[in-house]
Amino acid sequence: MDTKSLRVEIKDEAKGEVKAIFSTFNAIDSDRDVTRPGAFTDGAEVPISAYGHTSWSGMLPVGKATIRQTAKQAILEGRFFMDTAAGRDTFTTVKELGELGQWSYGYDPVEYSYGEHEGQRVRFLDALKVHEVSPVLVGAGVGTRTLSAKSALPGAPVKAGRPLPPHECEVASRSWDGAKTLAGLAEDLRPSELRTVFAWVDPGADQELKSSYRLPHHHGVGGPANVRACLMGIARLNDGKSGIPDADRKAVYDHLAAHLRDADIEPPELKDEPGGSLKYAEEGHAVLAAVSSFVDRTAEVVALRSKKGRGMAPRSAELLDWIDADLQRLKSLLSTPLGPEDPSDAEVASVLARSIAQLQGL
Repeated sequence: MDTKSLRVEIKDEAKGEVKAIFSTFNAIDSDRDVTRPGAFTDGAEVPISAYGHTSWSGMLPVGKATIRQTAKQAILEGRFFMDTAAGRDTFTTVKELGELGQWSYGYDPVEYSYGEHEGQRVRFLDALKVHEVSPVLVGAGVGTRTLSAKSALPGAPVKAGRPLPPHECEVASRSWDGAKTLAGLAEDLRPSELRTVFAWVDPGADQELKSSYRLPHHHGVGGPANVRACLMGIARLNDGKSGIPDADRKAVYDHLAAHLRDADIEPPELKDEPGGSLKYAEEGHAVLAAVSSFVDRTAEVVALRSKKGRGMAPRSAELLDWIDADLQRLKSLLSTPLGPEDPSDAEVASVLARSIAQLQGL
């Protein structure tokens, strides 16, 4: 889910009604997106989220809106739920903030492409699925304006939320090479492109740097989600090694779990506290994540020493021999048939076997 900003007019204070031009077509916004005419579904109804898109994390919506579009602009016509405390409070806040407050909308890009526009590399948005609109501190649109001078809310660049919300996409169960995926990401990718690869972003860091993002699990920009990467990501959430703040663990888990359910795989449960005891399959996913991470790190070390004309240091080579010996012992256990009552064990064993082969190939 991505977000764009909009500006709002207080149309009827008694009824809590608002109206705004929230998107100007064929203009480059601060995310380097160009929304084309017809990208929105005219007449589509969407919820107004609780402040700051927090309805994604369980807060009740505070209103609803209808999207209208002309040849040049998209227009929002909305109404707050004035018979609820949250609706009244949010409407009052929006009205009183005036030009200090802003709005944005959450969407999935349904049809899009990349190209050049006015000398810049941009993403063209041809069709959008809008899920909600929300009052926020800062938004991301350009070229928007109010329909009257009453309670104007100007647009400004938006920082992405920490957990990136779940979204629908293809899911793949093929092998996963996290280091190769990261290396294959261009350095000039826009935030909207990076958000299609990862599950979390640090809002205090530079949104255009891939180092600001965590838990990659897609095969490139806009690519399918990878089952193994999602399982490893959940394992990292459970063992406390994900680097995700506790407050964001559940939302990140929901993102990864949604991909697994789309692949008809029941996701492992999220532990209340990271680092607790794990079931066999859960421990296997954690081991898989550790093996995959160590393979990536070993590949970096081998490549770095190779550039310097050196081989692996003797102690490091000895360490790899020790690991290889234990992997061989584990591999011998894989020849023992597993009971059909626990297919997850067989899944873990199969994936571990591939990881063992990858490590042995270094």
